[in-house]
Amino acid sequence: MREIIGRYKFSPAQLRLMAKSDVAPVDTPVDTIEKAHPREYRFTVDEFVRMAEIGILDSDDRVELVDGVIVEMAPIGRPHGNRVSDVARAFWEHVPKSVRVYIGSTIRLDDRTGPQPDIVLLNPQASADEETVPRPEDILLIVEVSASTLRTDRGAKARRYAQSGIPELWIFVLATEQIEVCRQPTPEGYAEVRRFSRGDTLTIQALPGIQISMDELLA
Repeated sequence: MREIIGRYKFSPAQLRLMAKSDVAPVDTPVDTIEKAHPREYRFTVDEFVRMAEIGILDSDDRVELVDGVIVEMAPIGRPHGNRVSDVARAFWEHVPKSVRVYIGSTIRLDDRTGPQPDIVLLNPQASADEETVPRPEDILLIVEVSASTLRTDRGAKARRYAQSGIPELWIFVLATEQIEVCRQPTPEGYAEVRRFSRGDTLTIQALPGIQISMDELLA
């Protein structure tokens, strides 16, 4: 989905903790775990989230779950981080307080796919339970800020979001300072893609009346 650096390789400490936990099976005894790797195993989103909760994965691990496989994500540079902050700030200023702005956290597209979009807007009916991972029906909009990941974000990742019924996707293209607004999800991808540049005004399909200027995001 996101441009993948490689499959995640667990450290010996992580392997020992995994072997002692109920997260996932390991095909070797604990006393030899440092010399081994977990068997080919398709994790679930629940297991993936649990790994973060008990310390197998931490905030420094740039990973997400794709079809049951934990994969590394591209590192975040300063331009990427700045634009995520700019979009999040605009959402906090413009969208209703009942809409949650969910940043850099796991969502559940299906039982074995848990990507981590840059920003997600969750509808007011989404569960407030801290242990519940947002599902497609909870999501109003996803934003991906794209540099090296642009090809994947436009392609495989956008198709996956569309197939899951995510109603709207914004791809913030750092190289051109444009936002591609993708709507009308179909099994093949989004049927409508419009590009917005400086001077244009963005709207959110699920939140009529909200207007955000591109100039505000590119200040």
